[in-house]
Amino acid sequence: MLSRRSFLGLVPPAALLCVAWPGISFGTTPAKFSPAREMEDIIRKWSFFADEEWDATLLHEACRQGDPDSVTKCLRDFDPYASYTSARELAMMKSLAVDYPAGVGMDIFEDRQKRVRCVPNPGSPAETAGIRYRDILKGVDGRSVRGMALSDIARDIRGADGSTVVLAVHGEDGPMRTVVVKRALAHYPTVARIRISPAVLRIFRFARQTPQELTSCLEKLPEDEGCVIDLRGNTGGNMEAGVTCAKLFLPKGETVLRLESRKSIQNSVATENGKWADLPISLVQDQFTASAAELFIAALTSAGRARSHGSRSAGKACVQNLFTLSDGSVLKLTTEKMLYPERDDDWEGVGIPPSPAEDSSPKGALYEP
Repeated sequence: MLSRRSFLGLVPPAALLCVAWPGISFGTTPAKFSPAREMEDIIRKWSFFADEEWDATLLHEACRQGDPDSVTKCLRDFDPYASYTSARELAMMKSLAVDYPAGVGMDIFEDRQKRVRCVPNPGSPAETAGIRYRDILKGVDGRSVRGMALSDIARDIRGADGSTVVLAVHGEDGPMRTVVVKRALAHYPTVARIRISPAVLRIFRFARQTPQELTSCLEKLPEDEGCVIDLRGNTGGNMEAGVTCAKLFLPKGETVLRLESRKSIQNSVATENGKWADLPISLVQDQFTASAAELFIAALTSAGRARSHGSRSAGKACVQNLFTLSDGSVLKLTTEKMLYPERDDDWEGVGIPPSPAEDSSPKGALYEP
């Protein structure tokens, strides 16, 4: 039974090293099941990139070989974000939460140069031990991470509660450092207040719980004081969460997002005044800000609700969906592209620049990163 789950893929893909691996449902694999025909039907119906002339011959050949990596490589010929994960691989991912229950409280992701970057959570074992935002991870317990999948790196970093892992990292131009981190069972929020004055809220990623966590942080701010929302290192996540968060700051009638598929363009509009539609805000972004975080920035800056400081963002406007096949394997496919709220244009591959220095509106809380 085919199921489709909306998902805004991270760019580059991120692995969460906190508590549990993201849950995915599984099926029982028929002995002679081949996903090629099922995938072909999905691609022809939903793919944003595959046109009517797309030839499925190579896909069928890759499926006959039975190698998920070969299937993914074939998919990437027309969709740079597509992937295929077998039911067996998914089961192994699920077992991470059982076999390797404790993490270090750190996200990892690949940058455009395929370097593995670190994003430690505030107060996490990783941050306490000395891992800094944007550190480049080179090794885990003496083993190089070069060429490894992020899921494999995540597996190596995780372990038993109270055990230690040795991470080899370095800054942008700094020397190599060896950091010993003690693993712990803990939950880390997607939103945290990282500065009192001016108030700075950092959104690490967009997930289902992010709107609720952001609301909770905003409700604790002094009335009309304003705040800065820090999106540096936020590589995206759940698109719907990004839209919901943006609506908190927008007046009724503002377009939040335009979503383009092969057949149509759909608009998402704020149907009521956001609770903080008048709160002075500023945004901070960097070259690793992507996907849902870019959506959030585009919505607020296009509406004149905020200025954004920092550097040009990563540039990922493509939206992926997860399709669970009959055998429990999963196809990730680009199905849509996000557009600026008021323009037939997107930021794919070029990023969103920070607000022009001469743009003095609105009167938001100012914060220079």
